[in-house]
Amino acid sequence: MSQLSVSKTRTFESHQPGQEHSTPRLRDIYESFFETTLAETDEQRRAAYRLRYEVYCVEHPFEDPEQNPNRMESDANDASALHSLLVHRASGSVVGTARLILPKADQGRFTLPIRDVCRHELLLRDSPTLPWGLAAEVSRFAISKTLRRRASDQSGETTSVGSFSLGDDPRRVIPNASLGLIQATTAMLAKAGAKYLCAVMEPTLLRMLKRLGLHFTHLGPLVEYHGQRQPCYADWDALLARVWVERRDVWELITRDGELWPLNRNLANALVPGLQLA
Repeated sequence: MSQLSVSKTRTFESHQPGQEHSTPRLRDIYESFFETTLAETDEQRRAAYRLRYEVYCVEHPFEDPEQNPNRMESDANDASALHSLLVHRASGSVVGTARLILPKADQGRFTLPIRDVCRHELLLRDSPTLPWGLAAEVSRFAISKTLRRRASDQSGETTSVGSFSLGDDPRRVIPNASLGLIQATTAMLAKAGAKYLCAVMEPTLLRMLKRLGLHFTHLGPLVEYHGQRQPCYADWDALLARVWVERRDVWELITRDGELWPLNRNLANALVPGLQLA
């Protein structure tokens, strides 16, 4: 990788081999406590379904427990989805999960579930802005109640995200309890060969992600879907380039320093006047 021609006006600098840091990197702190993995075995997927049951059938009864036997929440979209887990390293407990639904071929139609609640033009007509063949939808984005409680106690946010301390050292703070699932989503998009992510999100979650440099484009107004939700999408190359500019520490974490998703240097150059990334 070539050296970066960038001034030291950034709050966060990327790690260079052999470079010592007075404070630990966000990625290193996070991954010392958590790991993400694709849920590719039957047992891993069952672990995802069990956590989903606790979140979507018990804590927030959006789904009918009677329709989800054995305390596992699943639906017809799971067959055409990739699944991932967020695992607490010390205990081995599954503390988060997300899935990426891939479009099905249906006589040239866009078949992602987002179309059931949103009729925006970009979802009705294939276009270079949101090419159907390269799109996927993230859903069942769930964090365990225990982890969310710890986050909300620190931040005051009543959502699945929030900053929380990992000890007495004020430097050891995770600014978002769901960053691991964003990392997992990046891995799933890369595995699927998708470049555009659709979602129907809580407005609170969108605001939190925006503060971390993750900007989504709204697809029309709020819709009623288990409460007020915002349909949205993102070009993942463009989103990650902007994260790299605004929050380098977050970019390092969710891309594993570019291992999961290399930086689009042309987009980064366009975002920063005078930047010359080869």
